[in-house]
Amino acid sequence: MATERDSEMAIDVPEGTPTSLQSEAAMHHPFGWYRTQREHGPVHYDPQRNVYDVFSYTHVKEALQDSETFTRKPLSGSHSDTQTPFSYLDNAMVWSDGSKHSDAKAQLFQYFRPSMLADLETSIREITADQLHVAMDDGTKFDFVSEFAVPVPLRVIMGVVGIPQADHEQMLAWLETFREVMNTEYSDKESRDGSLMTETVEYFRTLVTRRRRDPQDDLVSRLATETELSDAEIGSNCFDFILAGQGTMSELLANALFLFDDQGLLDEQPDHDVSDILEEVLRYRSPLQSRARVTTRPVTVGETDISAGETIILWLGAANRDPARFDRPETFVPDRDPEHLAFGTGAHSCIGAPLARLQAPIVLATFLDSVTSVTIDLDAAEPKWKPSKLGFEQLPVAVTPV
Repeated sequence: MATERDSEMAIDVPEGTPTSLQSEAAMHHPFGWYRTQREHGPVHYDPQRNVYDVFSYTHVKEALQDSETFTRKPLSGSHSDTQTPFSYLDNAMVWSDGSKHSDAKAQLFQYFRPSMLADLETSIREITADQLHVAMDDGTKFDFVSEFAVPVPLRVIMGVVGIPQADHEQMLAWLETFREVMNTEYSDKESRDGSLMTETVEYFRTLVTRRRRDPQDDLVSRLATETELSDAEIGSNCFDFILAGQGTMSELLANALFLFDDQGLLDEQPDHDVSDILEEVLRYRSPLQSRARVTTRPVTVGETDISAGETIILWLGAANRDPARFDRPETFVPDRDPEHLAFGTGAHSCIGAPLARLQAPIVLATFLDSVTSVTIDLDAAEPKWKPSKLGFEQLPVAVTPV
């Protein structure tokens, strides 16, 4: 059974990370810090990071649902009047608010309804089975992250959007670059060098133009021919779908396998539906632990008065373990039916949640049905945590095929 590491060694943490989380142990197991902070009040101001941290379920949820008062920070930040690659990417609904956000989401939502996604089930199973075969090509020991959890969601979302297979490796590199330069979710720091995304933006500009001229059986083509979205809205939103559909899904799969092992669920067939267990995984160890917002007006959160123009950090991970909302919040309960905030709520709730809820159970169930045993292979290497999210860069496994 895998165990959580207790190392206090320094790691490369995102800019603006709270001082108390700037160690390997704290960054990847921040729940003790959440608990301590919450015990002293639901909202705290941190002068070092120049932000207000919000920890309670009630206040995090209320802020997420009030998108007029608490808005997303645009990627282009204070340079929003200057045309940069970030200006193009800001056209995605995740970085916009108000009518621009709601109009785009209304047009995009129809393509993410469960009924529209049902046809993907066979494709997801085939991709999963094929990638597992590739992972086991050199034996029954492999890295679950790089050889399975990363490529499976990447292949699925690339197929949905319409990115040619020959471009997958380049796209993955662009995704990693974007994660390095985008707005931090920990402080008031702005996005960094937008010029690093120039090639990405040009790629999507060209792709949308081609699909308008020669539509294919993919999401870019449908958006180009069936909606009133602009070319920039189509390209930027499709890039964001890939970003979320690959990264957070990969992290969810790795977190799920880790927790299945940690909770003894790999030793025998779970009594509960995999879909239900994954909802508890999302509550217990969501890849996304925080979201940054900026206040548009003076507002009181809890008993704390906050001026307009201030950055607040909504700690989703803390909200999902708030004892005022969840019974035994620190305990993993497979059959819990949690109303978690891992996908957000309100106007900015994750439009890709239906795809995630379709894909993750299929991928995990297909994987588990294809092996008679799976263990975290500590003889090969220690699990390697990601430096910025509750996820893994490396998770060595040993399996016994069916």
